[in-house]
Amino acid sequence: MKNPFNTLFGRLALMTVGLIVLVHLTLLFLVDLERGQLETTHLENAVMLAVQAEQDGRPAASHVAQTLGLSYVPASKAIEEGCPAPCTNTFGPFDRDLRNKLPPGSQVVFDSSNGTVWVRYADNPDWLKLQNAVLPGRRFVSASALMLALAVIIALLGAWYLQRPLHRLALAAREFRVGHRVPVVRPGGPREVKELIGDFNQMVHDLVRAEQERAVMLAGVAHDLRAPITRMQVRADLLPDESNRSGFLRDAESLSRIVTQFLDFARETADTSPRAGVDAHCRRHYGESLADDALMRVDLQAGDGFSLPLVDLDRILANLIENALTYGEPPVEISTYRRNEQYTLSVRDHGNGIPAGQLERALQPFVRLDQARGGDAHCGLGLAIVRRLVRYNGGTFDAENAPAGGFAVSLTFPAAHGGNRGNV
Repeated sequence: MKNPFNTLFGRLALMTVGLIVLVHLTLLFLVDLERGQLETTHLENAVMLAVQAEQDGRPAASHVAQTLGLSYVPASKAIEEGCPAPCTNTFGPFDRDLRNKLPPGSQVVFDSSNGTVWVRYADNPDWLKLQNAVLPGRRFVSASALMLALAVIIALLGAWYLQRPLHRLALAAREFRVGHRVPVVRPGGPREVKELIGDFNQMVHDLVRAEQERAVMLAGVAHDLRAPITRMQVRADLLPDESNRSGFLRDAESLSRIVTQFLDFARETADTSPRAGVDAHCRRHYGESLADDALMRVDLQAGDGFSLPLVDLDRILANLIENALTYGEPPVEISTYRRNEQYTLSVRDHGNGIPAGQLERALQPFVRLDQARGGDAHCGLGLAIVRRLVRYNGGTFDAENAPAGGFAVSLTFPAAHGGNRGNV
């Protein structure tokens, strides 16, 4: 399972949200502590003033009560007037602080539901009721939680906004790495990210242009070679000596094969020929027509829904089988199957495979590993052509040394691309 925090967005979100929560909790603790101390001091002064006013007489007590927003409630009517039953000391942090500042014997009751404080000063027969004297804790916590939630949402949106252009760039780079054509990545984000995206777009443009120039050059050379190769074949047929004629024809055939590979490699789109069922094509050309299991074996389980353009399918199989017979050892196994809405075509030989350190290099165009898989009349384009044709048809290419020996190539196509559409 992938770690969700092992991404740019995950780490930015974790860092910003963690910092916000830490700062918020720290400020909450400090502010709440200061608030409690201030409220305790103010209430202590208010209580002392109210008690002193009551001792000075009823008119003074009434005036002070009106000014401070408090009332005098006889002890017998305290619960009736709203003092939380049984109207005895409560022991919250605020209650204890206020009680410690009053004379011994004083009582403090805090009603957390509405922020009302009830104080009975020493042996005073009346309770002092201070309505809404303290902000209820739940209201303070609710407001604080709301601010924290808004801050976290803003932090997540900011992290998402910062990573979005880099995410687009990473997707484009991945697509370009596997050979897919990518559109221009839209610049966004901070200045450094915009510059990076601009450089990437320019690099892709230059590489695509260089690739197109090479493809045009290869196609031009291949077309120009067609005519002289055909003349060589015609003139070879006129030679009286059988051995010379056969040698010239073999050389002309090798040159023709190389020219065909050049043209296949230079092609930039999938073929538009009618689609053919992969299982039926493999069975007809490599199963029923070959009775020797020592040379070729087929295991076709994909079903009739697996189809590809006929010309591309023929090119893919021809290159893979020729590669297997030329550089590997028979029997060559051709297998197809469907799994998880994907079709797979696999071709495997039973040779020595490719040295692990040279596997990626062997897949590059115009590369021949003479010591591992050398041969005549080949220019190192077989696997590169297959990889291109697979990519043009929306598939993925995977090549590796088989665990039981030999070299195996697996081509995977989504069911949407490999579906049965006009099979022939």
